[in-house]
Amino acid sequence: MGRREQQKLIKAARDTGMTDREILESVLRGVFGGNERRKMVVEWGELLGLEPSDALRLAFEAGLIPSVHPPRDDAS
Repeated sequence: MGRREQQKLIKAARDTGMTDREILESVLRGVFGGNERRKMVVEWGELLGLEPSDALRLAFEAGLIPSVHPPRDDAS
């Protein structure tokens, strides 16, 4: 899909009231693999006007991508 088509989809989604989070959720539907999902979050985040770190943070908080950091054992 070309950049122009992506921008049209984003405009249409925003016109219907979708949030950035909802747009990312729909874009990532059916995409598997953490690295591929991260790459798409950065790409589409840029089209949404987000910095890469902001797009990744939004996707992580929404549970769309896994954390790159292993869980810490705070019990010690």
